[in-house]
Amino acid sequence: MQTEDFLRVNVVSGLSGAGKSSVARALGGTAIHPRALLPDDADTLADSPLALAPWQAWQGSAVPGNREVFVEAHPSIGPLEVASFLAPDRDEQRGAPTVRLGDLVTVLDASRFWDDLQSDGSVPDSPTDAAVGSVGQASFDRLPADRTPADRTPSDRTRGDALVEQIEWASVVVINKSDLVRRAVCGDIRDFVRLLNPSSFIVFAIHGEGAAATWPAPRRDMHAWLARSPGWVRQLNGDALLSQSPQGLSCVVYRDVRPFHPARLAHFFANRSGESGDILRSRGLFRLASRPGVVGSWSSVGGTVTFEPTGMLTSDPDSTWGQEIAFFGRNLDVNRLTRNLNECLLNDAEFLAGPVHWSATLDPFPAWDLQHRH
Repeated sequence: MQTEDFLRVNVVSGLSGAGKSSVARALGGTAIHPRALLPDDADTLADSPLALAPWQAWQGSAVPGNREVFVEAHPSIGPLEVASFLAPDRDEQRGAPTVRLGDLVTVLDASRFWDDLQSDGSVPDSPTDAAVGSVGQASFDRLPADRTPADRTPSDRTRGDALVEQIEWASVVVINKSDLVRRAVCGDIRDFVRLLNPSSFIVFAIHGEGAAATWPAPRRDMHAWLARSPGWVRQLNGDALLSQSPQGLSCVVYRDVRPFHPARLAHFFANRSGESGDILRSRGLFRLASRPGVVGSWSSVGGTVTFEPTGMLTSDPDSTWGQEIAFFGRNLDVNRLTRNLNECLLNDAEFLAGPVHWSATLDPFPAWDLQHRH
């Protein structure tokens, strides 16, 4: 029987200074140049999002049918971009799958984790972004905590945005520099990671060492696994694992069939979002009364909120009714949060007035570009 030969690409992500190189070196061992890859492998990766920024690779195990590299991705490249590019259907279009997705490894800096999560600083662009543009990045409507809706302007992903994306779409999370913080802080970070991604394999490391001590076996279908990994998806599906950590980290799921009144929702973010505890992350689907035809995507990290349209129409029978949002935070008051959000909904009279009346509702949020939504 002929042995199937392919290259397993493990992507190592993390913010600048987290220790990605140390972890990749500890896992792969031997640094290699991209030109050292086989021609088909090199051609595939040259077409991938990894090609938009300088990247390094370390050679992993070399056994028949399992050539392996650990690729350090630039912070501007999201792990999901690489995973989408290496999806099985793309391999089928090229013929035999010469390159397969391995683990998505996210490296966290334990000493800066909570500051990075709350940071609204921009992720540095890759050196080639000016020439080729960003890949897979939608235009976002943002509402930083210290701005009113009228002051909002589009911006790039923040460090907090990138950090959460890297955690939620990771199969392995390495909490690096664990020697620089107290054990309780490491445990707190671990518990938050488990909230955001209950399925991830968590490893503690010092200077990248220790990351390879215990490593999960390769998953055969990483893409199917990733679809179920984000904690907010599992929370909305009723598949929660961690209810509340010793340090008060928890998740509150908010649901209601009525749409939000946009002006009341804007007031909530500007004046009342901190009344019910420290909301660190929220994610879900929602509807604005003034935009009755489209289901919106709701995402917040730290003090920055991102609203954008989804490809779902409210007329679709499979679309979400009203609001389904998971709130992750510390010392969350479920009753107060629910009450404050309920006050943002249409009241009974407004709801009964119907979509024609809703469309005339005062809406301080920027318009959505629906032309490129599918």
